[in-house]
Amino acid sequence: MDDFESALEPYMATRALAAWVGGSHAHGLAGPGSDIDLRIVIAPDPADILLDRADATIGVHDPDISIMTPVAFLKGLAKGSPNMLEALALPAGCLLLDSGLLDGLKPLAAGLATRRTVDMALGNAASNLHLLERDMDARRRRKMQAESMRLLLAAGLACADPAAPWPCRLPDDDLTELRRIREHGMDGEELARQLPAMREYAAAHRRPASNTKAVREAERMVANLSRGIILGTTASFPMDGVLSAVRMFAGDAYPMA
Repeated sequence: MDDFESALEPYMATRALAAWVGGSHAHGLAGPGSDIDLRIVIAPDPADILLDRADATIGVHDPDISIMTPVAFLKGLAKGSPNMLEALALPAGCLLLDSGLLDGLKPLAAGLATRRTVDMALGNAASNLHLLERDMDARRRRKMQAESMRLLLAAGLACADPAAPWPCRLPDDDLTELRRIREHGMDGEELARQLPAMREYAAAHRRPASNTKAVREAERMVANLSRGIILGTTASFPMDGVLSAVRMFAGDAYPMA
């Protein structure tokens, strides 16, 4: 927790609109050595909103923290980013704080998950396959194999039901297989064969190319939220509250013996 306190110290005067845990914890694949990946949407300064400077994302490493403004979060959703859309389908316990932003956007999750979302996930899996051709330690290789399979399985679920949101946590049977891969690995040639098979499946079960109505509704929500920040009517949390929520999450995830 000292690492989180040090990393967030420059932002302690900033208010948070939402905070959640992503990565392996949100995916149901965390183990004893898994890091906590923290995601925070902050309330921009009213002057930055008025001067059109409220679009920013800040990445912090060790620990893994992503800090973004509502506009940056909205842009990720509008592009169909799987990483952003996962925030609208978080499993219980991974949502730390929410002023209403994620809860308000959740009904739009299925509409925001489009053909581009599937294409991005399959593209990420393809990039992983290229990386797996390089030398790397066994633990990292197994983890990357499991992540690649997770993306392929998530794409399959999204294509099978165009009315469903992009999944954050997969069904139990899939999680069991992914945990096995993380522990024991899988045949690289078999993994490579899975990608074109899923691309073929995705081509035959295409999600809508776009959903203008969902994007416009999300934009309207973020615009109203920004207006509320300027007027001082939008609810928010102190960054101390985010740290307290992370401490509680860490205590639940890694209880003392």
